Amino acid sequence: MKKNIQTSLLFFGLCVSVGFAQAVNPPNPLVSLVRQSLDYYPKIKEQQQAAAISAYRTRVAQSQNLPVLSLDASYTRIDPVGVITLPLPGNEVRTQFQPNNNYNTALTLNQTIWDFGRTAANVEKSRADETLANTGVESLKHTLAYQVAAFYYGIVFLQKSIEVQKAQIQLLRENEKVIADKIKDGDEIDYNLIATQVRYKNAETRLVDLQTQLDKQYILLNTVTGKDARGIIPADAEFVWNAAEAELNQAQTGNWDLKLAQNREQIAARDLGIAQRGTLPTLGFNGSAGFKNGIVPEIDRFRFNTLAGVRFLLPIYSGHRAKQQIEIAKLNQKLSQYTTETQQLTLKSDVEQAQNDLKAAQRKLEMYAQQVQQAQYAVKLANTRYQNGVITNLDLLTSQTALEESQLGELQFKYQLVLAQLQLGRLAGSKFW
Repeated sequence: MKKNIQTSLLFFGLCVSVGFAQAVNPPNPLVSLVRQSLDYYPKIKEQQQAAAISAYRTRVAQSQNLPVLSLDASYTRIDPVGVITLPLPGNEVRTQFQPNNNYNTALTLNQTIWDFGRTAANVEKSRADETLANTGVESLKHTLAYQVAAFYYGIVFLQKSIEVQKAQIQLLRENEKVIADKIKDGDEIDYNLIATQVRYKNAETRLVDLQTQLDKQYILLNTVTGKDARGIIPADAEFVWNAAEAELNQAQTGNWDLKLAQNREQIAARDLGIAQRGTLPTLGFNGSAGFKNGIVPEIDRFRFNTLAGVRFLLPIYSGHRAKQQIEIAKLNQKLSQYTTETQQLTLKSDVEQAQNDLKAAQRKLEMYAQQVQQAQYAVKLANTRYQNGVITNLDLLTSQTALEESQLGELQFKYQLVLAQLQLGRLAGSKFW
């Protein structure tokens, strides 16, 4: 029976060692969870609404070039009004130039003819805001997708760790029974039984901790997907990922944080353009056509009338506000440029650290793969020596525990390796869903 248990544990060790045998695409369950989260997560819907608002603001800015047509109707009561009495031979003529009741209806047209690029600058600013909002949506989707991937592989790691821990508990339970039987026959001592029981309790405690961590990971994943993922992630899921390593130049063109910084820099440039046009004149046309009373000599009669003209407006003095706004816009543009440069430096550092973590995890994983093979061979030798009566059951248990620790260590570095790959993919802006 002990030999069968050893064989089962050795087979499990081989199974968990093939996670990165090939570079393959992300598993379908992960892609399904990411798409579910993108459809569900309220924060993305919030950002999408902000982007929709920005699109309408662009349309509002563009409408400043269009004429404004309005229908006006007004009534005014005036008391007193001017009256002139003209003495004529044999009579006095009383003349009133304005009625007491004044009515006016008109169709009014206002159109900006030339504003020296002020409206165009506002349209460009609105478009830059719209681009920033859309970039924000994509950036949030990208961040959420890689967050879901991190949860997914955290669950894979914990599931496999739990299986290793359960196998160790089973071995401890079997060894405890064997030692107890040998004590009855006088072939073992109580110390070995107590030591085995202590290891058994410690293994159970670690299993509870792993299960608690697994439950927490599922809670986090369920929060962003809006559904229970326990039936989606298979128990035998592996650490599979596209292992292509992202380069710095790819990250500099695809990184979403850098794109956001560059968008803000463009907005700052548009703000400067608007501020610089604040002192320029505006030339506009206004006209109207309608009916009103009060036209001499028949002031009570409604008559058709028209009005047309142009308006030239030139700001002369505004307390140096325009100049100060230009200086603020220049400083803000410089600030945005520094922010972009800082983001580029941060990105370079993050990529280099992720590449270093990836290489370190690969080297350690190779060492742990050898360590697992050595531990497996050690268990095989220990099992033979135990059957020949050369070592005690506790010695055999020690070799089995070393194998379990090696397998857990190998799982840990597989997990770190896939996290480093995820970090590189996130920094490079790679889309896997």
